[in-house]
Amino acid sequence: MNFRKTLLTLAMAVALFFPSLLIAGEDPTLAPGYYPKEYAGMKNPLPFSLSTLREGRRLYVGHCETCHGVYGDGKGNSAVIGKFDPMPRDFTDDNIMSKKTDGMLFYSISKGVHGTRMFAREEIMPAKERWAVIHYVRIFTKTEEKEK
Repeated sequence: MNFRKTLLTLAMAVALFFPSLLIAGEDPTLAPGYYPKEYAGMKNPLPFSLSTLREGRRLYVGHCETCHGVYGDGKGNSAVIGKFDPMPRDFTDDNIMSKKTDGMLFYSISKGVHGTRMFAREEIMPAKERWAVIHYVRIFTKTEEKEK
C-alpha cells in the first residue's frame, strides 16, 4: 500500500511540475522550455554555400539518411522497417521546421532527443559537421523553390 501511495504521489508531482512533458506527446522537442536558452538563439556560423551544402549532404547520407530518409521526410529504411515510435523528424514539414532555430537543431543533433531513437552525436561529429548538416536539412523545406 505504501508503494502505491508513493508511486501515485510521484506521478502527481510530475504532472504538476512538468506538465509540458505530458502535453508534448510523441515529440518532446515541442514542449515549451525543452531547449536550453543558450542553444535556442545560436546562429549557424558556417556560410550557406555550395561547398557547405555538399559537406552537409555527405554527412547526412552517412549519419542521418537511414532514419530521416533520402528526402528528409522521416521515412528512412531503418525507421520504416524498425517501426520507430515516434518516427524521426520530417524535415519537409514547414509547419515544424519554421519553428526550429538552427540552435535548436544543433542541440538535438548534439545531445540527442530523449524518448526517441535520436542519439547524441557531439562525440562523433565535430561542431562544424553538425552545422553543415543543419544547412543541408534546411533545403528540404525550401517550398518557394519547389512550387516554381
